Amino acid sequence: MKTPTFRFVFDRKKQATKKTKGLVQIEVCFNRQRKWISTGIKLYSDQWKDRQMAVNHPQSMQLNDSLNLQIGALRDWANDLAKSGIDFEMGMVQRFIDAPKTSDETFIDYVERKISERKDIRDSTKKTQSKLIGALKEFGGIAYFSDISQSSVMAFDRWLHGKYSVQSTIHSYHKFLKIYANMAIKDGLLKSDPYLGMRIDRGKTSDIKYLTEEEFSKFETADIADPSLCRVRDMFVFQCLTGMAYSDMAQFDSSKVENGVYKAHRQKTGETFIILLTDKAKAVLDKYGGHLPIISNQKYNLYLKTVAAIAGISKPMTSHMARHTFATLMLSKGAKIQNVAKMLGHADIATTQIYAKVLAKDVLEDFKKVQGV
Repeated sequence: MKTPTFRFVFDRKKQATKKTKGLVQIEVCFNRQRKWISTGIKLYSDQWKDRQMAVNHPQSMQLNDSLNLQIGALRDWANDLAKSGIDFEMGMVQRFIDAPKTSDETFIDYVERKISERKDIRDSTKKTQSKLIGALKEFGGIAYFSDISQSSVMAFDRWLHGKYSVQSTIHSYHKFLKIYANMAIKDGLLKSDPYLGMRIDRGKTSDIKYLTEEEFSKFETADIADPSLCRVRDMFVFQCLTGMAYSDMAQFDSSKVENGVYKAHRQKTGETFIILLTDKAKAVLDKYGGHLPIISNQKYNLYLKTVAAIAGISKPMTSHMARHTFATLMLSKGAKIQNVAKMLGHADIATTQIYAKVLAKDVLEDFKKVQGV
């Protein structure tokens, strides 16, 4: 069955200059017939390249995301027609454009359904993203598809700032909202990206907390009489020596260790991570017969604070702090950042570079203290 082809056409009417914008359209071609659909995006003559699409624009990435979503929705629609055995006719394009993109679902219902249906993310990620549903219900300003606009997103941002003090937390809510807004665009339920032209700050790297080498040594060697607290200390030490997140440690399988090397996939992202078990890490494993004494993350974090108090450490302890500690200790010992990224299972080295920046900042501050600056 023959299907239409789609491509982007910039400035079809040859109006664009460096001072006058031209329109980006989607050309639909079928049986030597052509039709053009407006994307609503206009650019100057030096802001478009056929292969790269939008370039030299402050929001090039967002513009290209919007363009890809629009042409993707058309291609999905055409493919659905073919799968249903419906012969394509050029007149269908206008009906697709004019068709009311409505749903009995509210946007909040839509987000809830999409999260539950997704097969590309883990249950732990679904649980995290589901926090958006509660936030939207509490905010009250984004309930229906018709509510979604740049002004409502900005109002949501102000509401988040009134509720949370940590910018990285605020950024995560925006990240989740953007994901499902883009899905709604692809499904034909939204016309445009409400985040187009907006930039949400990810937050400062100074929020990362870790143990220094001296603090780690105090934690590792603290005299602990209680067996339960001792097990908690051993788990945290194992995390600091391997860089594992709590969820990965909870799934640790000693049968996967070959020649002292452990290779697995992160529970959170599915990315592969590789670690070499040091003698100290092996000692922890041997102590428990190769099976770590896992307890719930909630209890683990609670008991960590008690262990920290015994060790004379005043920092607020959490299980994830061990991962930060591993990263900063490895980098401070001279490990290559690319290798640390692989050990941590980071898909993007930019994530690992955050630790290097934090480490450099702390070193500089300590130097200033010594110099009396």
